[in-house]
Amino acid sequence: MTTIGDVLAVIGIVVATVLSLWALVMAVTLLFGERTGRARERLEHSPGKVTLLGAVIALVLGIVVAALLNQPAPPLKLIGWIIYLLMLVVGAVGFSGLAALVAQRLTKLEPALSPYGALSRGALFCVLATLVPILGWFVVGPLMGFASIGAGVEAIFLRAPAVAPSQPANTTVS
Repeated sequence: MTTIGDVLAVIGIVVATVLSLWALVMAVTLLFGERTGRARERLEHSPGKVTLLGAVIALVLGIVVAALLNQPAPPLKLIGWIIYLLMLVVGAVGFSGLAALVAQRLTKLEPALSPYGALSRGALFCVLATLVPILGWFVVGPLMGFASIGAGVEAIFLRAPAVAPSQPANTTVS
């Protein structure tokens, strides 16, 4: 039997999760601006590539983590948790890049919007999009997660910029 307390508990958990994820995105974006900017560029210029990369990484590391967490030896479980938490950190950087991309597009739509306001709204839109029943849970959420992991991996581990600089290189010989 479900009571009103159970319903309120579920609503409270959902609200707390949304607020904490929004705060995480804002904090990561503000603390790691350069990495977030790289992730934003990757998502803007090659969204399919980073989504596919993220899906492959999530599948491979998901299997590895599941195998390690089901081992009886505590050191193996610890390694599994470390890999899982690193994947979440990488995903947070990529998700922050996604929110920054949404914020950039919001400022094009409403130029009077402050950068903080655009980032705040962009983060909230990204988080709330995953709450839409069925479509958000099983399509939007996983795609955003895969794109976030792929963009985060490229932003953290690759040194080269996402696109070549628009200014020509100085080719004069001295």
